[in-house]
Amino acid sequence: MLLSRLLACVLSSSVAWHGALAAGVAGRGPAYAESPQQWIIESKGPPLQNIVTWDADSLLVRGERIVIYSGEFHPFRLVPLLPHPVGCRCSHLSRLPVPALWLDIFQKIKSMGYNCVSFYVHWAVLEGNPGEFSAQGVFAFEPFFDAAKKAGIYLLARPGPYINAEVSGGGYPGWLQRVKGTLRSADQDYLQATENYVQKITQIIAKAQITNGGPVILFQPENEYTVVGGSSAIQKGFPDPVYWSTVQEQYRRAGIIVPFISNDASAKGFFAPDHPIKNVSVDIYGHDAYPLGFDCANPYTWPTTGFPTTWTTDHENQSPSTPYSIIEV
Repeated sequence: MLLSRLLACVLSSSVAWHGALAAGVAGRGPAYAESPQQWIIESKGPPLQNIVTWDADSLLVRGERIVIYSGEFHPFRLVPLLPHPVGCRCSHLSRLPVPALWLDIFQKIKSMGYNCVSFYVHWAVLEGNPGEFSAQGVFAFEPFFDAAKKAGIYLLARPGPYINAEVSGGGYPGWLQRVKGTLRSADQDYLQATENYVQKITQIIAKAQITNGGPVILFQPENEYTVVGGSSAIQKGFPDPVYWSTVQEQYRRAGIIVPFISNDASAKGFFAPDHPIKNVSVDIYGHDAYPLGFDCANPYTWPTTGFPTTWTTDHENQSPSTPYSIIEV
């Protein structure tokens, strides 16, 4: 059993972070795999890349079988302004980023035995007005990527466009409220509104892929696309393979060639490659899992029953061809 997301783990007196992503099965197979079973193929053409591959047991990087143990660190926020109770995810109050501290943070993560970090990208921070995208100064990503590479940390990029991440509007810019069409749907007005952000942030992340010598080995389109809204009109066509495939195509078209991994809010199996929805799937299926739940209002109250016992069976039914991946736990 692999676990990944560590809630409010304190790296030092001034640095708190969350963990995300476990992929693989420990203790199986040799250190190096002879022939991984899966690689990315688009439109039945040649593989997009052969550096990051996978099979049912684990990821492989340059043929070396690895189990990913990951933390999570968001470059748009450094640390909480105020300490939070144990077990609370609500770390949305933060100072401006301090890039000079990023290497130190990555080194602390590395020293604790982790080999990867996943990170969200906050659309609203980068495109406060429609068409005006800026990732400069403290919001530049290049120092973040450089620090991760220097510390020997792989990265999982999670740019949304919707991220949740306990930020206002799930990372959506306020001006999106004036856009016609249903958010997180195949409505053209919404998709067109995302296009500038997707193009610009993907160009930045694509340069940092491992295929270009960078630390990015995985990419997550969307986030927790498991429950969208509460109205019957929205739920009627959910989950929408047209929307999901369009989001993936946006990122592929803009240059992402590392594997796509998903993050179901719970283990529903949506868009798992073994059970695609109308031929639409990710490369590697993953899901959220908070075994004991969380309650920020009552951080010292923990349930005494209800620990899940079906995860292995669920995985074998939903996505047996991919490594078991818990993106948040």
